[in-house]
Amino acid sequence: MATKKKIAKKAVKTAAKAMNDGSPKNKKRKRSMAMRIIPYVLCVLALIIGVCLILINFDGGVGQVGAFLGQGLCAVIGPAAFVLPVAMAYVGIKWILYNIKWDESSMNPSGERYDDYKRAKRRLVLQIVMSALTLVMISTFAGVIADQRYFEPIQMGNDAIDALLYGDMLMGGGTVGGVIACGLLLAFDTVISYIILSVLSLLFVILALGLTPDYIIIKINERREVVAKRRAEQKELLEKQQEEERKARAAFVHAPVPPKQEPAAEEAPKKRQMSVDEMLSETPVQNEPVSIKKDKEPIAQKKQAPLDFGGDPTFDKGEFDNIDNIIKGFDTPISPAKEPEVAEAPKKEETLKPTPPSIDMTRINSDTLLEDVAAVAPDDEGEDVPEISAPYVFPSIDMLAKNKNMDTSDHTEELQNNAKILVETLRSFRVGVREVTYSRGPTITRYELKPEVGTRVRSIANLVDDIALNLATSGVRIEAPIPGKAAVGIEVPNQTRATVYLRDLIDNPKFTESKSKLTAALGADVGGNPIHFDIGKMPHLLIAGTTGSGKSICINCVIVSILYKAKPDEVKLILIDPKKVEFNMYKNIPHLYCPIVSDPKKAAGALASAVAEMERRFELIEQVGVRDITGYNALAESDPDLEFMPHMVIIIDELADLMMTARDEVETNICRIAQKARAAGIHMILGTQRPSVDVITGLIKANVPSRIACTVMSQVDSRTIIDVAGAESLIGRGDMLFAPVGASKPLRVQGAFVHENEIERIVSFIKENNGEARYNADFVNRIEVEAAKCGMGKKGAAQDADMPPVEGGDTKFSEAVKLAIETGKISTSLMQRRLGVGYGRAAKIIDTMEEMGYVSAPDGNKPRQVLITMDEYMRRMVDGNLGGADV
Repeated sequence: MATKKKIAKKAVKTAAKAMNDGSPKNKKRKRSMAMRIIPYVLCVLALIIGVCLILINFDGGVGQVGAFLGQGLCAVIGPAAFVLPVAMAYVGIKWILYNIKWDESSMNPSGERYDDYKRAKRRLVLQIVMSALTLVMISTFAGVIADQRYFEPIQMGNDAIDALLYGDMLMGGGTVGGVIACGLLLAFDTVISYIILSVLSLLFVILALGLTPDYIIIKINERREVVAKRRAEQKELLEKQQEEERKARAAFVHAPVPPKQEPAAEEAPKKRQMSVDEMLSETPVQNEPVSIKKDKEPIAQKKQAPLDFGGDPTFDKGEFDNIDNIIKGFDTPISPAKEPEVAEAPKKEETLKPTPPSIDMTRINSDTLLEDVAAVAPDDEGEDVPEISAPYVFPSIDMLAKNKNMDTSDHTEELQNNAKILVETLRSFRVGVREVTYSRGPTITRYELKPEVGTRVRSIANLVDDIALNLATSGVRIEAPIPGKAAVGIEVPNQTRATVYLRDLIDNPKFTESKSKLTAALGADVGGNPIHFDIGKMPHLLIAGTTGSGKSICINCVIVSILYKAKPDEVKLILIDPKKVEFNMYKNIPHLYCPIVSDPKKAAGALASAVAEMERRFELIEQVGVRDITGYNALAESDPDLEFMPHMVIIIDELADLMMTARDEVETNICRIAQKARAAGIHMILGTQRPSVDVITGLIKANVPSRIACTVMSQVDSRTIIDVAGAESLIGRGDMLFAPVGASKPLRVQGAFVHENEIERIVSFIKENNGEARYNADFVNRIEVEAAKCGMGKKGAAQDADMPPVEGGDTKFSEAVKLAIETGKISTSLMQRRLGVGYGRAAKIIDTMEEMGYVSAPDGNKPRQVLITMDEYMRRMVDGNLGGADV
């Protein structure tokens, strides 16, 4: 029984001992104080040895012990002694870090820290051994370089110290390096010894730094985990932001419908009947939901609806033998095409809710949006929220003015009278017409005439003045033929002009559903259909016209469209306003990439900076191996290390002033941007009120394919802008010819209107809810640098005021005088051949020489006589008396 108890006690003691031996706690207890002190001692010794080795070369200052220590190390390992302090300090620091790992591992014996401790211990031992072997390799290198092929080690003692004092040992690798070098040289000779030592030294250094294969693999895995974690956080953040926007849209859709007054309910169907485009005929103009009730009145008792100008009704589809048959086709009034839709209303009352807007939320009004954003925002202010920019709050559509002056009158009589006059006028000039149709727009009506067989189109186009005379109006334009139709278009101004409001275009589904952030609203065509264009597909645009023709309002419509469509981090604007008044209302909006530029030289600097930005973007695009900014941003969305590049639109309100101030710089930079910047996401809109060839040069026209011509003074200006005549016949106030890239003929458009008060409301809302602009500091600084270079070294640049005046007022004057003295005569033709100057410049130089007494007055066709010699001219130059009498 006693034996069993002894055996059990012995087993318990053995198990406890085994458990204690394997725990870090027991290891920590067994560690001596020396293991903690040794690394610090190594660091101190490294400092002492390093100082001794340095001071030995300066003849003293270290004492006998220091000299013996330094010289003894040189005798043992040669030049490697100077690397020894660095290796000791490195090992000491690594040892200290190892002790820290030891202390941390004691907190968690079975966790990851204990595993890190074991890896650190193995790495420390490896680094100590590799550091020592690295010193041996350095010593052996020195021995091989000194060619210690038959080296005999010197015993430590006075002989060794004497040899060191005379510098003999420093020529080799010391005792250790000499022995190994001697063996290598005898076995492999010099070249192979160098190869062996280089490979071993590189291997020992890498291992001494701790770059073992398992360590490299661990670091790579850790880097992958960090990148994966960062992407997961960004994805979670994006999903959270999309969820907040979805909640905001849901709150808007389920918002209570405000009560509608009866007058407003009656106006809604009328607006749909009288709209001039498909958008206004299908979508309610207002943002609030509209209720439509069944109309209980019979159709026969309804008031006659006004004429719909969106379609192309035909006056008469048959052929006419005389004028009476043509006029007879107007007896029956034309009913609007939308009338049955209004009559057949739903039986029960139903509410038409607006379609939920896209992410840009342009249709959400400001109050509702701010409340929804506040509802989904985190309440805890102390929460560690990732540092991101706040969601951009788009301005409400209610900030734009409504079309309150919609024309609801019946224009059938006007259309009949004009058609009758057109047919009679053409018949009087023996031009037969077999069919007449029309398209009524906001400002003009286009009558489409199908002439009889055998009629020359040119004969109709030449009658524009006669047609205008008979219609008693101005601004008649003939488009012969209409693209895509076998008809001739005669555009006649309406007696009552309608205004195209920007709100109707921005509220159109073509604008709100467009995926491009550079979609802009332009106006309505001759049929009342809305016209939008994508700046990214232009890719650059020129707008020209006289003062008051609507050029600046067109540019404002483009800018406001961008503010309603794009966030500041998606599209950036560079506004250049030499007149200092046009773009002042957009000051400090967050879409600006730099402050509004008004100084002409700074404007040239801004264009040069844009060229530099274009080149920088192309370098980034080239690095990732894509073709344009679209592919680059698609990669940037998945790779957080890539910079997201927003689109950039450069808008110049008055190009003529820039061309007068810095012509060469402006023209060169505009052409470079126009040629290359499309792929980099940089686009230009150029505006000018002087469409002459010295402003819109051939280079600019060749590189800016899309153009808009407002009212101009002559056909020459029209051809300068759009290469065809017709802009001189426009009636102003936004009436324009739009020639996009790829169009065979320009399209007549009535430009949209936006008032300054509307722009101020929109800009104020954007600043209050999204903050002010954050300019790019590098871009702004580059503008200043480029502006300072403007005009330097260019042809025709003004002479610096600090420079001394040139003799005779011309740099070629001195050469002309020397030419006259050498040849004994002077003439303009001679100067043109020899000096390469023009006739005017040569004649001016000769007149100056005559005034200074160098040549005689003209004598008919005879050459002028030279009245000065070379010696006299040189003496005058030395005395500074170039224009006076002989001294």
